This record gives sequence, C-alpha cells and structure tokens, in this order.
Amino acid sequence: MPTVVTHALAGATLVALASRKPVSTPGMLPWLALCGAAAMLPDLDVVTFKLGIPYASPWGHRGFSHSLAAAAVCAGLLAWLCRPLWLRVGLSAASAALLLFLAVASHAALDMICDASFGPALFMPWSDHRYLSGWKPIEGAPIGLKRWFGPKGERVVQTEFVYVWLPCMALWAGRWLSLRRAGEASA
Repeated sequence: MPTVVTHALAGATLVALASRKPVSTPGMLPWLALCGAAAMLPDLDVVTFKLGIPYASPWGHRGFSHSLAAAAVCAGLLAWLCRPLWLRVGLSAASAALLLFLAVASHAALDMICDASFGPALFMPWSDHRYLSGWKPIEGAPIGLKRWFGPKGERVVQTEFVYVWLPCMALWAGRWLSLRRAGEASA
C-alpha cells in the first residue's frame, strides 16, 4: 500500500483539479486538508491485524473499508459533519459529497497499482473479489516502523515519489498555470 501521506496528496490533488478556485480562496486549504484526510481513512482498517482478522478476509485490510460502498458512506458522513468547510468554498452538498467520494475512492485506486498480495475489495458487500492492476509500479509500504529503515523503506519512498508525487506536483503546477492564465484573460 502507498503511505498515508501519499494517499492524502493524491486525494487533495484530485479534488483541487476539480476546483476552479485558487488555493488562496478563503476556506480552500481546510477543504483540501479534509479531502486529503478523507483519502487516508480506508487505512484505519490496519487495526484488523491487531484484532486477529486475516488480511484475506473481506473485513480485513483492504476489504470493505476500501470498497466504493464504504467510500460513499464516508463521503456522505463527512459532507454532513463538515458542512461549514464546503459551504465556505461555495460547494453544494452534492458536489461536496461527490468530491469527498472521489478523494476516498482514490485510496483504492492507488492500492490497486502497488505490489501487494491482495488488492482492494472494490465491490464489497456485493462481491469480495480483490482487484489489482497488471501494472504495479509502487512498492507496498511496510506495516511497522522497523522495516522503514532499510532498503524496503527506501524503495517505497522512491516509487511513490516517481509514480505519485512527481505527477501530483506536475498537476498542481498545471493547475496553477491554468488559473493564472484564466485570471490574466479576465483582467
């Protein structure tokens, strides 16, 4: 699995690309922070390891918590609980819920392209099938601090930088240029 920080960056980037407002818009940074945090939520299921629930279980890591149904439930709850944040940036309830859904669902999309043994169960509770892409360039992040300080941790950082961070930075730069040009054209 990619690291939670990488999931947050991808979720916030996806939502920012859907917005035509600059980051300097009042309330935009807290909104993007919420969307980044929402993208990390599925990995709360790592507690299932401590509870003795097997990884391959539909209720284990990357099971129901990584499904599109769980993303929809999380998005609805967050939209309801965080209404002041999306109102401040001028979103409707439906737009906020959709963007939050995309942020949470982006988590499963990234997990599908890492070298894990089990992909996310996208269609739980209707199907417990796990989905992995044929293209898996991202090294799966180790669970536990000890394995971070060695070759495995180094490979995780390198692959996430190349396949997620650099593309996200390019998208942020493109977004900034697009908004800048739009501002100059209207001036």
